[in-house]
Amino acid sequence: METVAYKCKNCVAPLQYNAAKQKFTCEFCQGEFTEAELREYWGELDERLDEPIQPEPEVSGDPNDFDSSTAIYTCENCGAEIIAEKSTTAATFCVYCQSPVVISNRLAGKYKPDMVIPFKFSKEEAEERFFAFCKKKKFLPKKFISHAQLDMMKGVYFPYWMIDSLKDGGIRATAKKVRKWTQGDYEYTETKTYKIKREGKIDFTGFPCSAIKNEDKDAMKYVNPYDDNDFRDFTMAYLSGFIAEKRDTERNELQSQVDNDLKKYAKKIYRDTISRDYDSVTVDSMDLHTVDEKWRYALLPVWLMNFTYNNKTYMYAMNGQTGKNYGELPCDKKKLAVFGIILFILLAGLGILGGYYLI
Repeated sequence: METVAYKCKNCVAPLQYNAAKQKFTCEFCQGEFTEAELREYWGELDERLDEPIQPEPEVSGDPNDFDSSTAIYTCENCGAEIIAEKSTTAATFCVYCQSPVVISNRLAGKYKPDMVIPFKFSKEEAEERFFAFCKKKKFLPKKFISHAQLDMMKGVYFPYWMIDSLKDGGIRATAKKVRKWTQGDYEYTETKTYKIKREGKIDFTGFPCSAIKNEDKDAMKYVNPYDDNDFRDFTMAYLSGFIAEKRDTERNELQSQVDNDLKKYAKKIYRDTISRDYDSVTVDSMDLHTVDEKWRYALLPVWLMNFTYNNKTYMYAMNGQTGKNYGELPCDKKKLAVFGIILFILLAGLGILGGYYLI
């Protein structure tokens, strides 16, 4: 079974995860179910995910070529063919019946996530927050703010590595205190130099690192952090009604990047323990090694919108748990020009008035 469609236990219509209600809902009979109720009725929700599977055929030829970069699956609800990217798409929709579809073999074996944070608010609320974000942008083109643009907003589960790392080490630093005073015709300067050592263990918990290589990964760092208290054991059912991406990186590819990032944070933590009474502090050296480290694979929720305006591509992303957002939005050059002219006139007027009162 390559695709999975979760069914309502009342009418067997497709179920979707409702972020606003934090339940699985049926649009046909209005049924609502918790994860526990689905497990009690259907039993195992994640068939075959713990079983090793045959790898998908590797993409050959031009990765931008349609046939080379896509694969065809069958919708469990209506039997139609579903076309998805071969490499990373793990959940999508059937374009014919609009039923949510989870591609199970993308998340099987070592690609099965350890945990997931479900979406915490609906698309409607995400749209409201987007409008509030737009209202703060005074030079946004009027025609940009339309409901038509929101058709492109989609809920996407992005893959992350969550790293728990226990570090041990310390820094050596030089601190200085400078005192100046004047006596008679002379000015004196006294500089006291201190050698400082800071050592100790630092326990990093849930440090996030994007587990996908595509162009969206850079924007994802701007919607961090997530609240670890909302993590749940992974089940594919939470993907129903959303799009999901599968990780395409391994730990060994990212280890050096994570080590460097944690080293920077550790240096700051050690540095911040030094008193602020010194006039200057310079870190001379640092020693840091890993005592213990655990990597877990998680899917985290993002409301995402990619759109083109005047031949330029923009991205808007919102944390699907906290609502923190990041956006690149177009600027109306006419509005900006009018504002510049008005500002120039006001400043010129103030200058003339100032000159008048000085005469």
